[in-house]
Amino acid sequence: MTKKINSKRELPKSFSLDKYNDLETMSDKDLFRQLYWRCDDLEVKNTDCPDYGLQFGAKYPLNNNYGDPFGELKEEEWFLEKQREYEYKTQPDLLKLSYGDGIKPLMRFELAFLNKINADKGYWKGKPIVVDDDMVGDLFTADNGMFWAVMREPVNLLSDVVENVMVTVDLNNRDDLLIEAFASLLPKWREELGIPEPDKPVSGDWESVRRKIIDYRIIPLIDLMSWESATDSKISLGVLAVSLFPDGEKESFAIAQTVKPFLDKIIRSDSLDKIRKELSCYK
Repeated sequence: MTKKINSKRELPKSFSLDKYNDLETMSDKDLFRQLYWRCDDLEVKNTDCPDYGLQFGAKYPLNNNYGDPFGELKEEEWFLEKQREYEYKTQPDLLKLSYGDGIKPLMRFELAFLNKINADKGYWKGKPIVVDDDMVGDLFTADNGMFWAVMREPVNLLSDVVENVMVTVDLNNRDDLLIEAFASLLPKWREELGIPEPDKPVSGDWESVRRKIIDYRIIPLIDLMSWESATDSKISLGVLAVSLFPDGEKESFAIAQTVKPFLDKIIRSDSLDKIRKELSCYK
């Protein structure tokens, strides 16, 4: 059952806004690190230590799983040793195709996944998505028009658990024709599969984003919301307002309409990657 937090006194004793004072004077990269290392804190419940971020404030330690976004700091030695053990056991790639953001070649991972799934839609509902030679042979021999009806069914429409769009690309076509077709098909696929285009990453240059991270108290807000999630609590907007803005700079309405929407956008992977690339150009 969710516990409602309607008083600042109900927040964990480890919370202190003073712990975050150093954020104001941090270098650009160090401030970004404090945000970057918390990127999972609103998605993964830290039930073992709900107030982990609140304990550290502006000194949140390097997240071994993510490492340093700029490759300038080293992970802890025990983690590096585990990485070395893994790399020692890992075999080099013999076959490899290039890939980019959102686009990669079909691999055996996907085929193995598809091989275990039954269709929950289509003519052969309840049967395996990947059909064997006997099933195909029976279809063809029946000669009742079902062969093409079954074999042409798009994999993505057979089951909702298939997330990535399974397509083939014929590179015998010219690049301009492929690009034109892809641009035309994207909005159609989104409509047919009910997958809206994601919002754009956070806008503005780093200077404006940095100012908002500090002025909106984004870092302590993440820590409070992480504790909230891990303890099945619900902190009222009023408590957030008096806790994060004790001098009244922001009220409940501003937190709901401005601060939280900015947090939702800034913590997304595409926003973090955009900022990381911008800061990586700094000396």
